[in-house]
Amino acid sequence: MPLTQPEWFPDLEAWWLPAVGDTVARHVEPVGIDGSGRLHLRCSSSAWRTQTRLLGTAFTAQVNEVLAPAAQISGILVQAVSGPLPQIIRDQWSDIVGEDLAGQVQPVMLGAQGQELCTLAASAEARDEAVRRAPLALARIRELIGEQCAITRWPPSSLLPVVVLVTGSVHVSDRQAVEDVLLQTWHDSVEAFGTEHALILEHGCETPVDRFVDEWVASMRLPNDAGLVSAPMTADTARHYDQAVTTRDQQMVDRRPDLCLAIVRHTDEVLPLEKQARDAGIPVQRVHLP
Repeated sequence: MPLTQPEWFPDLEAWWLPAVGDTVARHVEPVGIDGSGRLHLRCSSSAWRTQTRLLGTAFTAQVNEVLAPAAQISGILVQAVSGPLPQIIRDQWSDIVGEDLAGQVQPVMLGAQGQELCTLAASAEARDEAVRRAPLALARIRELIGEQCAITRWPPSSLLPVVVLVTGSVHVSDRQAVEDVLLQTWHDSVEAFGTEHALILEHGCETPVDRFVDEWVASMRLPNDAGLVSAPMTADTARHYDQAVTTRDQQMVDRRPDLCLAIVRHTDEVLPLEKQARDAGIPVQRVHLP
């Protein structure tokens, strides 16, 4: 279905930024409007794609509130993870920003219809240094890409999120105990990394613990940019169930999360995702809920 961009669409700062906030706007980019009036969005990662789908109804209402009475959208459709970043930027990143900063700031995508370079920083210090180097970096990018380069801005980087895989035994049914563990995990994340780093809780969709994570985050009723995200990852059910879950779990592990939180009922239980994470060298924290 072809997409269009109405007269009001290109000025994202007038409607998209006020509707969703700065943090979301850096990771979720409007692409166009389809024939059914749905706003198509492109996200910087699978976690943001999942979160945007979960917040689709809220985003629709917020966008319509900003646009009214001039325009309205009928809903939101989330496209595949964005990948428009020119490969030459990835290949030459050390040359663009300097070797000392290249490992601390990652290029992610282009936003604002290809005019903004969106990046993630490992720390506030790296983010601030990137701001200082932005004019020279943008000049180098224009030199590499040539006259067709549309990139004119490099806004301050978002900070890399803290990603925690959450896996739970099918025998765990104490919602309050699980919520207490999640609250402590959030507190520990803030203590270790600060409030500017979002906490993304990645999990499956098969167990009561998976459901508790989703419902706990929703019950907090936090603003969209509050920095706490539930990211349920579905398995490809077209495949054999066990194989599909194993493949999905391996993909989660391959993204190198910061921690795997394993919530078990019995001390001798070893959960499949827990084992995969441990085998990959990812720290595992076991919580025993008798």
